[in-house]
Amino acid sequence: MQIVTVAEAADRLRLSVRQVQRLARLGDLVPIGPDRLDWESVLRHEAARQGHERRAWEEATAWAAVALLERVEATWLGQAQRSRLKSELRRATAEELVARTRNRATVHRLMGHRAVVGRLDGEVIGSGSAKAVGDLTAATGEQVDGYVSAIRYGQLMARYRLHDASEGGNVTLRATGFDLEIVSRIAERGDVLAGLDLGASLDTRERAAGVRAVELALARFR
Repeated sequence: MQIVTVAEAADRLRLSVRQVQRLARLGDLVPIGPDRLDWESVLRHEAARQGHERRAWEEATAWAAVALLERVEATWLGQAQRSRLKSELRRATAEELVARTRNRATVHRLMGHRAVVGRLDGEVIGSGSAKAVGDLTAATGEQVDGYVSAIRYGQLMARYRLHDASEGGNVTLRATGFDLEIVSRIAERGDVLAGLDLGASLDTRERAAGVRAVELALARFR
């Protein structure tokens, strides 16, 4: 595990030290002691931002953007909000969308015993590396990647004795406070959600496939 100081992370992300400390408190970055951070978590946050300085959308707006691209009606937003969001989607690039929708969930990379992976797979809404996107094949049965409710996340951590793993983890849980029934409906409609997940990957092949999936969805939407 490579460790960097908060100041070094701030320099890399072009943020203030206070902003980086806030990201660590929120769980977007992995703290290692009072003034140190896991370097991979910094790189992952950088990948999720895609070089964009604009603020990420709030959770409900982020999910509405994904829903609209998959032709799922975003009824939790008002008509005026939906109209503005549709206009933004017509102008957005795939990289920008990856960055602006990152608040839809908090991503936890974990390690669990191989025996629990199959059981966990039935308790999440599969996405990201769990789906075949573009020329990528779905992850093998030795890994699980999917969405869970924020409350359920803690329960799964305890039940299956999962622990943080910045590198080499076999479990990715994307914890959200949003309605999981809608998340499931979105995930089943197409590749947009998985594409957004993969678009923030550190693996260049996964990231390219994810961005391409989002590009295709944006082209259809326009």
